Amino acid sequence: MSTPKARPKRKQAKKKVPDYTVGPIPDDAFGAAADPPPPPGPEAPPISIDTRFEYLLNNPDLYTAAASLPDASRVGRPAHYPSVVYLIFLCSISISGSARSTACSLQRPLWWDQVLNAVRSHSGDEAAAALPATGPSRSQWNYYFQKRLKPAFAEIRDTSRDLWIQQALSCGMMAESGKRVSRAYPERQHVVHSDATVPKPASSQRHREVVNTETGEIRRHRVDPDASTTREGGGKIVYGNKFLSLAVRLAATPHSRIVLGIESVRHKSRARDPHRDDEGTAFVKLTKHILSKAPGLRAITYDTALRGTHRAPLIADGLIAFSTQHGGLTPQSLKQFEDKDTGCTHDLYVADGRICERHMTINGETHYTPLPVEELAYRKGKKTSRYYHRITIPCPSKKHTEHIRCDETDEDRQMDPRTKRQRFHRTEHLRQVPPDTPAGRRLRGFRQDSESQHSRLDQAYALGRMPAYGAIGSLLIYVGFAWVSNSVTRAVIGKRQTA
Repeated sequence: MSTPKARPKRKQAKKKVPDYTVGPIPDDAFGAAADPPPPPGPEAPPISIDTRFEYLLNNPDLYTAAASLPDASRVGRPAHYPSVVYLIFLCSISISGSARSTACSLQRPLWWDQVLNAVRSHSGDEAAAALPATGPSRSQWNYYFQKRLKPAFAEIRDTSRDLWIQQALSCGMMAESGKRVSRAYPERQHVVHSDATVPKPASSQRHREVVNTETGEIRRHRVDPDASTTREGGGKIVYGNKFLSLAVRLAATPHSRIVLGIESVRHKSRARDPHRDDEGTAFVKLTKHILSKAPGLRAITYDTALRGTHRAPLIADGLIAFSTQHGGLTPQSLKQFEDKDTGCTHDLYVADGRICERHMTINGETHYTPLPVEELAYRKGKKTSRYYHRITIPCPSKKHTEHIRCDETDEDRQMDPRTKRQRFHRTEHLRQVPPDTPAGRRLRGFRQDSESQHSRLDQAYALGRMPAYGAIGSLLIYVGFAWVSNSVTRAVIGKRQTA
């Protein structure tokens, strides 16, 4: 077997210098340049490992989710523990750092006695009395994980997702409110932040056999069957399995994040991985499911992976779909505004995510002047929702006012017979909340909470590697991590409400 050849380095593309200029952002409904930045939130106090384990055991939803796990089977090794114990084991891996450490901890009375007391409180004395004197061994856990838990990963993922959404609603997040709030400045608990991450797999090896060309020695390695290379937003190439997560939290409240859903997404070609959705499609499906359970949801935030094709159905459902502007977009012609009374015309274009007026300078250069938006209007229809920018167009004759739709229209969806493409990708170029505004920077700051969540996920395990092979195994580990995080939120918010 020959040594695998290294891939040639990809040449970095030269950035094109735009042949146009864009004027300064005006003060409008999305904020003013003089507005002070939002104050930083309070620092989150540390929580010990024992306390996290206690919060996990006292979460009643955990025992409800255990009902979706497979029961003991007559075929194969007999089950020595009920399904809830193995679910506790799965979640505790993110507390101890590995399955080996979790098995050692559950062998100790300090941890196992807490499990017995929790099972007695939530399942009764009979269920607690039927448990052995110590917790599962690593061998027992590995057998259940491979033979029982992995085949039922979809049930535990979906059941956990619905329980987490109900937990968020009970805490006042994404709940419908009669109070009128600005669509451009939604409240923090009505905004879902989301992102995809590629944690390191259990092994960094990419080839099962490697031959030493000098000695002929063959070395065999264990390889993650689903891991692959992918390029992140900053151009960094990473290796592993990609996962998507959505979460929500309260404003200025430490330890209030609730993970709403987790999904494994495709990061290979469709031919190599036809069973999973791509990142944008999976995000739209998961967001629509959350919206069906929580109609009070107002906005979602994401990075540049969310394109206009993905934003369009979410905007039609009434959401503010915010993401930073994708690079490489050039100004697009929108319409020519004409005032019948004065006879003046104005060429309206879309540049940098907002409506601008095109001017030609004396040097022959193209200059786009951003127009102020007086209001982000929302209209709920019978089938779809609509968003409008009420803009003002300065003119020597008089001040003009126009309403421009921000959602995809029927005319936009028509195919141009000349180019064989959609006439205008409105949701790709025109943004409900322009990113380079105070309101846009506020929503972009909400998305950074996903980076904190992913950082905590990497730090939970030894060497920052997922302690499982394959996309399904790693997804279950991530579900266990989310259960611990949401259990901490339930306990902290419950104590705050009681106080």
